[in-house]
Amino acid sequence: MIDDGDSITNLSIVQIIAKYGLLANRGRAKSLGQHFLCDPSLLKKIVAYALPIEDDTHIVEIGPGPCGLTREIVNACSDRCYITCIEKDESLKPIHDELLASSAARLRFIYADAMKVRLQDLEPKQPVTIIANLPYNVGTPLLIGWLKDIANIRKMILMFQKEVADRICATTGTKQYGRLSIISQLTCHAEKMFDISRTAFYPPPKVESTVVKMIPRDIAKFDLASLDVLTAHCFSNRRKTLRKILKEHYGVAVSEEILTSCGIDANARPENVAPRTFLELSKQLLAYSSTHILE
Repeated sequence: MIDDGDSITNLSIVQIIAKYGLLANRGRAKSLGQHFLCDPSLLKKIVAYALPIEDDTHIVEIGPGPCGLTREIVNACSDRCYITCIEKDESLKPIHDELLASSAARLRFIYADAMKVRLQDLEPKQPVTIIANLPYNVGTPLLIGWLKDIANIRKMILMFQKEVADRICATTGTKQYGRLSIISQLTCHAEKMFDISRTAFYPPPKVESTVVKMIPRDIAKFDLASLDVLTAHCFSNRRKTLRKILKEHYGVAVSEEILTSCGIDANARPENVAPRTFLELSKQLLAYSSTHILE
């Protein structure tokens, strides 16, 4: 737990930002997507969705910044938990060092680009719980990378730009439904928890935010790369029917046969096909491709 007598624990996030001059270089802050969530009640609320946090849990935070969320994570964990914070901006190290000096937790900061960090390389080697206010400019690619590495994840409590959260949780037949919806919902149970106003941040971003809870599904392993290729092609042609889309790659006979086998109306458009149906379609197309190559 944090020692409440230590100075950093008694400062608000706005005071920490001012003390360390974090936004003195506004151009650098903008390039790193730095919008700091300052409301302590919202920070507590985000961490609450990760509870219970058992002993020996390994928590990973992306972009701890002035440590608002980090402090709440430390307070919610026993001293037996592991907390790894990955930060790209090494100029924030003095803040992090101050928190390290006041905390008995198994806390560490790694200064690296989170896009280049592999979860399986982190110590201890066990599935992680990710709690993060993700930078808007890398939130989607970070998530896709984690979904491809879902075996190394226990749960995720993530804050995204609201538009991205809407896409993650979108249902079939909506304009937000697409590749991200399908891959997210096949690998995880994804649920929007609550929205956050832009005014809760300093400096305020131009968009609203949403916190999403994602729990990996107990689903047989599937070829995510193949599904990704299929959905990319389908949703780049989302106004076309699936008959026309598949015809371009597999021919009329094959596309009709496979669509019928999957129970898909050949005149349906991609946004009307459910995630698990897309998965079955991907499997059958992959099987056809393999057979075709062998022949």
